[in-house]
This record gives sequence, structure tokens and C-alpha cells, in this order.
Amino acid sequence: MDTNVFNGLTFMVLLFLGIVIGTILLFIEDYITERLEKILGIKIKKFKCKRMGCYTYEGLSWVLLMYIIILPIVLYYPIVIGFHNLSSYIGILFIGVYPILVMIFRKSTFSDNSIPSAQNPVYSGPNLVSGGPGYNPAYYWLFSFAIGGASTIWGFSMLNFPDTPIQEGLVMVFMGLVGQTVVLFPDKFNKISPVDTRTRKGLYFMTGVTFTIIICLMVI
Repeated sequence: MDTNVFNGLTFMVLLFLGIVIGTILLFIEDYITERLEKILGIKIKKFKCKRMGCYTYEGLSWVLLMYIIILPIVLYYPIVIGFHNLSSYIGILFIGVYPILVMIFRKSTFSDNSIPSAQNPVYSGPNLVSGGPGYNPAYYWLFSFAIGGASTIWGFSMLNFPDTPIQEGLVMVFMGLVGQTVVLFPDKFNKISPVDTRTRKGLYFMTGVTFTIIICLMVI
């Protein structure tokens, strides 16, 4: 059998396996989260459903981490075996997992307490802001992942190119990680932002920050 055909079939099998694992996790999610709640001592789910509003922000990071484990299963063969690029494989896992670990570590920031409410009021000038997404881990994972996809992953890939000085790859990885990390500190941006970063306008502001970081990293 042709190598390309074999690699393609293998990838399809692994992709199917990833879908199966994801489906199984979806069915046993309540069981897993209940066990995690007891182990971690935090509330992960507010309701027994699978929509965004069903999870606490503290728990959402753990749920994201639970599903991200599918990536190494699906991507190992095509990237490591097919393209012989272990560094890129590590880079992909890194840009997916790293933001989640940071948010888990910064659980006091990425928590339900960041959501504007009567108990946690947010003001825009003299006006009370009654709603807003707060620091939703799903949004900030996407921000950090996007920055990593435009920088960190390329730095790891460069480590696999014999004609590229290793220093260039390491510098790109470092700069990418800095960019990925910076966007995970929206509470610090709140001190200099013209809008409260916990509000919807603040989310738009952080989206702009993300695109600015991506453009800067691509230009550099």
C-alpha cells in the first residue's frame, strides 16, 4: 500500500477514535465532573446540562482540559510519524494546554465572581453595568490559542528545521508564550483599559488586544 494512502487511512481511523472518545466523555461528563468536584473541592457544574451556562467559570477550565486530551491521540500519528515533526506536535499540545493551566492557576480571576452582578457591581462612569461575560475561560482560551497558533507553534516547528538556527526557534517560542500569557491577565488590563474588561465592551477590547499581539508577532 502506498505510504500516503496508509497515512491518510491511519489519520482517519485516529480521527474516528477521537470522535468516539469525545462522545464517550460527553456521556460520562457528569460522572467525571462529580468526582472532580470532590477531589478539587470546587463547583464545576451549576446544572446538569452541557451548555456554556451550565458550568462555573472555575470548573469550565477543567472541562476544557478534559476534552483537550483528545488532541494527542488524533494528531500523534500524522504529525510525528507522518511528517516526523515531534516539535510541532509538542507545540500544538502546548498552545492548547498552556492557557488552560494558567487559567486554572489563576482561578480567582477566571471565576464566577468576575461576572458583573448585583453582588459584584461594575460601573461605567456613574452608570451601573448590569451584565457582561466577566472573564469567561472559553473566550480567553481562544484568545491565547490564536496567539499561540500565530507564533508559538511556528517557533516549535522551526526547531525541526536543520537549516534554521535553533536560537530563532527558541526566541519565537518565548515571544509566543509571552503573548499567550499576557492576554490571560485581563484583570491587569482592567487598570489601563478605557472600559471595564469584565463587560461586553471589555471583551471587545481584549479581542482587539489579541489581534494586536498577533499582528506584532507576525511582523517581528
